[in-house]
Order: sequence, then C-alpha cells, then structure tokens
Amino acid sequence: MAQLNSMLSLRGLTRRFGGLTAVDAIDLDLAKGELVSIIGPNGAGKTTLFNLVTGLDRPDAGTVHFEGQDITGLSPERLAGEGIARTFQLGRVFGNLSVMDNVLIGAHTRLRAVKPAVPVIGPLLELGLALLRPASVKAEEERLREEVKAILARFGERLLPRIDQPAYSLSYANRRRVEIARALALKPRLLLLDEPTAGMNPTETAEMQALVAELKAEGLTILLIEHKLEMVMRLSDRVIVMDEGKKIAEGPGDAVRSDPKVIEAYLGHGLSGASEQESATSAPEPLLALSNVNTFYGQAQVHFDLSITVARGHIVCLLGGNASGKSTTMKIILGLVKPRSGDVTFDGASLIGLTTPQIVRRGIASVPEARRLFADMSVRENILMGAFVRNDRDAVAQDLDRMLTLFPKLGQRLSQRAGSLSGGEQQMVAMARALMSRPRMIVMDEPTMGLSPLYVDRVLELIRTINQEGVSVFMVEQNASLALEIAHEAYVLQTGKIVLSGRARALKDDPRIRDAYLGGSEAA
Repeated sequence: MAQLNSMLSLRGLTRRFGGLTAVDAIDLDLAKGELVSIIGPNGAGKTTLFNLVTGLDRPDAGTVHFEGQDITGLSPERLAGEGIARTFQLGRVFGNLSVMDNVLIGAHTRLRAVKPAVPVIGPLLELGLALLRPASVKAEEERLREEVKAILARFGERLLPRIDQPAYSLSYANRRRVEIARALALKPRLLLLDEPTAGMNPTETAEMQALVAELKAEGLTILLIEHKLEMVMRLSDRVIVMDEGKKIAEGPGDAVRSDPKVIEAYLGHGLSGASEQESATSAPEPLLALSNVNTFYGQAQVHFDLSITVARGHIVCLLGGNASGKSTTMKIILGLVKPRSGDVTFDGASLIGLTTPQIVRRGIASVPEARRLFADMSVRENILMGAFVRNDRDAVAQDLDRMLTLFPKLGQRLSQRAGSLSGGEQQMVAMARALMSRPRMIVMDEPTMGLSPLYVDRVLELIRTINQEGVSVFMVEQNASLALEIAHEAYVLQTGKIVLSGRARALKDDPRIRDAYLGGSEAA
C-alpha cells in the first residue's frame, strides 16, 4: 500500500528482460515538494525505473501510485495528463521544429479551445478547429506562446535568442535545455529528470544545478537521475542508490556517499594505472592529418584553418566547449561534411570527396555521440552491423567472439534489444561495432558522456587497451582531465580555432586550458 503522504509510491516494482532483472522489487516513496536523487552505475536499472513510472514500460510485478491513484501500466499520454513529465537520458527533440514549437508540444495536455464538449466527435472537431483556427484557438495559442517565452527566460540568454531556430541547429547543451523547457510547459506536478547535465561542461552544469534548485524552491516534486555527485549532494533531500536492479542504500547524501557498498558499486576503484601515454623517442609517423580546413554552414564559418595530426598508434583528444566545432571535425573526417577549403588525408591519401562507406573501408571507424544504436535490433545484430564492409564470414565470427572477450558483459545480452541497455552497455556495443570493421583508427565522439564514474573508468581502460593493440584513436571529450590522462597529444578548440595543443602531459597542468576549454562562440 502507498503511504498516505506520498505523491509517488512504488511497491515491489519489478521489470525483467528475458533472464535479466533490470528492476528488482523496488519500494520508493516521494513526498510532495521533495527532491530525491537516484544514483548508481550504468546498468543499475535507473532509467528502466523511470520508464516504469512514466508508462513507457510495463512492470512484471509491483505497483505505481500517484497521489493515491493506481497508475500502474497507464500510457505515457494518460500520465502526462495527470501531471507527470520527464526528460530522457539521451535528449529527444524534434530537430526540424523550432525551439518555440518544440516547447509548445509540452503544453498539449493543457489545450482547451480545441477540446469538444461531446467526446464522440472529438477527433474530427479537434482537427477542424486546429485547421480553421477560430478566435478562441488563436487566443489560446498566443497565451501559450507567452508562457513558453517565460519558460525559456529561465535559461537566460541561452534559448530566447534562438526561439525560431530549428532544434537540430542547437548545441547539445541547448537541446537538453529545450527538452527540459518542454517538460516544464506541461506544468507538471512531478518532474523526472534523467541525467540533465550529461555532456555539459562545468559552467553549464552549474547553471542547470541552479535551475533545478529554483524549481525545487518553487515546490515542484522532482525525481532525479544524475552521475555528478556534487550536484546530487547539494540538491537532494534523500539519495537512493541502485545496483543490478536492487536498492542498496537510501538516506541523506553524506551518509550514502560514505557507505562502503555505494563506493564499491558506484565509484569503483578508479582508473587503474592511469597516466599520460608516453610517446616514442623518435617522431611518430602521421596517420590522419587535417590541413588548413575551413568549414561553413551556410554563411556561418565553423572552422578557421584547422590543422590536426593523429600519429600512427597514438591517442589524440580534441577538447573544447559546446559549439566550438568538435563534432563538425568528426563529421569532416567521416565524410559527412565537406570543408570549403583545406584537405583531410589518411595514410597519405586524401579523403575529400569520398563517401562514408569508402572512408570506413580505408580503415576509419566511428563511435558517434549518443551511441546511435539500432534500438529495436539485438545486441548481436548491432555489433555485426560494424562488419558490413566485410565478406570474410568465418573471420567475422571470430571477431565477434573477440568482442565478447573484450566486452564480457555483452555476452549476457546478445539477444537483448539494444534500446533496453544502460548507457554504459550501449557505449560498449558502439565500441564493439566499430572494432568489427578491423579499423586502423577509431574516431570517438564523447565516449564517456552520461556514464557513471565506474563506467567512465572502464571505457577509458578499454580505449587504452584498443590503442595498445595497434588502433589509433581520435576522441572528442568533455572530461578534459580524464582524456588527458590516457592521451598522447591533445588539441583545444575554441570558436573553430585551435588555441592550444601539445603533449597531454604538458597540457594537463597548463593554467590556460581551463579558460580555453570552457570557451565557445555560442552561449552553449
């Protein structure tokens, strides 16, 4: 039974995927106005728990009560109408819609002018009113647009100047902000935030923390998943720790953080033997080179004489704030964007004009930002997609076995839908998929984004292992300090220009890197 004073009450909530129990008999109570954080390693079941609360998934056992009403298994639309809003681990915006229209969608449950008095003829009448747009519909739309502007104003100058821009043109951090603004447009009574600061630099994280604190002060009830412990400890009334689907600890932040079980499960033991890679004494041979690259999107210049070299057998990281041009650099290497001038060479041959499949066949594989798996395909099928350029079936089967040795956790999930995996597990699938093409170089876009500290360590260890097996690595990464621990060389990009470069050992302690790393032309 739900507690009488609970806004949200979970009892025995359980969800299984085949033989894997993702959420295992979870009990949770959330009082009105409370902010409770859920932490734990990737794969602990946190996002699956959110999916059960918000109707995206149905539990195998247990109940969900909201304000005393049993809402177990109700659809997401019904739950939105009840006042439950959420954001997602990987931001979901409508790329071709404007910022305004994306946020307006969040207010759909509050539309009244198009709602008919007679439900039977509802759909046809709603469509007619939306198309004809009588005065009542126009007035309601104008009122909602003013509400949206007020919501966007919460983000300072981050979104309002971009209110008419398509969402695809925004930086990653701004797309996250749009998603949160859309959730707020619903005027929720309960807000579930799934890693709202994933992929954000320290400045952006501080801004998001201030916003969440403001929402809490206004009385909004919040359930938060977040890996950044400083933010969790400052905001939370209580902290719940999950591991392997179970609740292993609950209580005030300080008590939870010092719990040995939490330290073991969530923080791990650190990056074993992490240190900046040593270069050979002789000058290494270049494998990839970007030379005086200038890139434009329409009239806007993104790169200014960009020059980067990745030596054979080295790890090179590209650092910089959001909207500094890092992801566009990746797209140029992979042939997805063509620079206006300059050249990109791999093993001495130009890549300009080649298609992405041709570039993959040359020996470059990609681990994209946000993993980009085929969610409804199995883990096995996703990994094998990386071998699409190969015809040697026996060797492909051997390489699949090798991937399961390199990523042993995936062996337990080969038949599982990739979309049901945790962020850390999805990252491993993306890395295994890339390796299946037997590349000479992997380009990785934000490989640690949204991962718990334990999984960050594992991913960085895997990158070092891959590199030690002879694969060169070019990675874009927000976490500068960790990237510099495993890299040979690094470049810092600011507003499309390289402002700092050199050996990772030297840059790690360079006082200039903080200002350069946090810079950016767009108020990301």
